[in-house]
Amino acid sequence: MAAPIRIIQCLTVISYISIRQREPVEIVEGYFLKYKGGIWAVKGCYHPNGWVVAMPRVIGGRKLKTIKESIEAAKQITVVRYIEEIGREVPLVPLKYAEILDPFRWKPGDSEICRKTNRMLDYLPGAGVTGSLLYDGDGKDIDLLTFNPRHYSILKEMRQNGITEPLDKVEFEDVEVLGIEDMRTLKARRLLEGKFQKVPYTFKIVNCEEWEPVTNKKNFSGTVKLVSGNGISLPVKYSGELEDGTNVKLTSFRIRFTELPKGTILQVKGYLLERNFLDLNLDLAEEIRIVKLPETTIERDDS
Repeated sequence: MAAPIRIIQCLTVISYISIRQREPVEIVEGYFLKYKGGIWAVKGCYHPNGWVVAMPRVIGGRKLKTIKESIEAAKQITVVRYIEEIGREVPLVPLKYAEILDPFRWKPGDSEICRKTNRMLDYLPGAGVTGSLLYDGDGKDIDLLTFNPRHYSILKEMRQNGITEPLDKVEFEDVEVLGIEDMRTLKARRLLEGKFQKVPYTFKIVNCEEWEPVTNKKNFSGTVKLVSGNGISLPVKYSGELEDGTNVKLTSFRIRFTELPKGTILQVKGYLLERNFLDLNLDLAEEIRIVKLPETTIERDDS
């Protein structure tokens, strides 16, 4: 493992001044960067001063889908270092050499996908547009970003009223850590993913919080039961209980681990991070399998 970067001054989020809004804008999960001819997805909420933690998304015209291939590509382009506030090696992009793509300053084109995106935004005022529509101006799906957790209630109403539909398929290239059947089951139940006017969408709600640095990391393999917590905004932070009664927090910045109901039991092969809480970080897991998933229903309003 590379030696950790020591940061004397650091920021939980990086801010810049929006020309349009004339106020600080946080560069966090959901933003994108242009750097060295590629497109980079900003990851998480913690960024060392002057740097942005980001994963390459499109390099040399090729879209990277998994964390493993993104890390390997990043090592050929930029610095990859262990950051103790995160607890793993991550790529770092120097902010002064990168162009920031702001989801809240998206300029829609004239395509059908852009028109459908604008129609969805009519239901979700204040949300931004991320993903390929932000960095490429086109795409096959709708990716939205907000810092307002109240948007989740709107998503629920949209599903109840038949304005959105559940996702009914999984792209094989998206399968990572979770098995394809577990992925399909979770996607079909989720409000933060679905279809709007037959177009797949993903909706990220980001609500940053400060965590203490990781002081120790150890292997973990076993089951954990979710007993409570936030599974709607990123990072998700569930309270869980291990087989021996140890209390942990399950955390993640990935949509695939959102909206897990109380009582869910997971088999996890990964790592426990010791910080100001015992962190079973699902983003570091090598394999996760659903052992038990309680039933949940979204009542549809046909009145």
